[in-house]
Amino acid sequence: MGKASKKMKRQQKRRASTEQMKQCAPMEQELDQLFTAEAYEKVLEKLAQLIQSGDIKPDLLYKGAYSYFMLGDYERAAEWVSNTLNYAPLHIDARILLARICFRQDRPADGLALYEFLLEHARGTMTAEQEKQIEDSSEYYVRRDRDQIRQKFPQLAEFLMPGEDSAQEEKKGDAETSGTTDGSDTLAALRSLKQKLQHAAAETSADSAPDVRAEPKKENDAAEPAEGSGGARDKIAEIQVQQISLREKVRLLNRFAGAEYLQGRYRQAAEFLTAALELDCGDVPSLRNMAMAQAALGDNDKAQSFAAQLPDTDFVLLKQIRDMTE
Repeated sequence: MGKASKKMKRQQKRRASTEQMKQCAPMEQELDQLFTAEAYEKVLEKLAQLIQSGDIKPDLLYKGAYSYFMLGDYERAAEWVSNTLNYAPLHIDARILLARICFRQDRPADGLALYEFLLEHARGTMTAEQEKQIEDSSEYYVRRDRDQIRQKFPQLAEFLMPGEDSAQEEKKGDAETSGTTDGSDTLAALRSLKQKLQHAAAETSADSAPDVRAEPKKENDAAEPAEGSGGARDKIAEIQVQQISLREKVRLLNRFAGAEYLQGRYRQAAEFLTAALELDCGDVPSLRNMAMAQAALGDNDKAQSFAAQLPDTDFVLLKQIRDMTE
């Protein structure tokens, strides 16, 4: 009888959800029209109505993130990108937008690392428009840091500068073989040695490149977090003594928490987030992530408690907590 009752309840819930989606369809169409018309403030108003109606979809959340971005509110834009990626971790447009936010916030290494990740894992599914966005937004950094991009972001370098490395090596090799560089054997030998050293440096950089499957990391980020509570505590202690700013420590702890969360190690994720909140008890990403971690652990009360500490009510987060702890 208990199983039959649960089955009936699930069926009723599915029917109610289907009916709800039908009622929301006209509002979704209106939101799309507003988005196309670049009426971003009205997009956000319509999105709030859809969320209150329980209609939460990754593409809708992305449109909210993009609207905040176009209105110049990069912090909220980043928060809504995070909401989008919670539902669709490989949402290409959301990751491209996050990279653009990084560029606006003077964090080019993070933005380029995001592009490197996309080109490595999702290039085959990208549209021509998405590739053009990556190319256009990276153009300045290619001109400024060409060699650095070639060394640290090989996938991005190949995408933005196809065949350039091999062409340069071939040109140098031909010049050295023909002896037409400047007629000096010593100079030719020095150029050959320089080429070998650059090649070795590029290989070393590629071997030590950060794993950006969760989020991009800066050059001083540590390695992937070790499994187990002891590994989390050791990594937390290592981060806490690093000679970096308090803000960077909090961001770094959140990145390791994200890696643990994606692996299903929710208690370890909560340990990293606890350490982050000890450094800054009002940090919005840490509070939001902790609410998600507690919800994943099935503790609805704690999840709601952390969500309540956010400066603004987040309907998306509250619905996620409810869905995860029901």
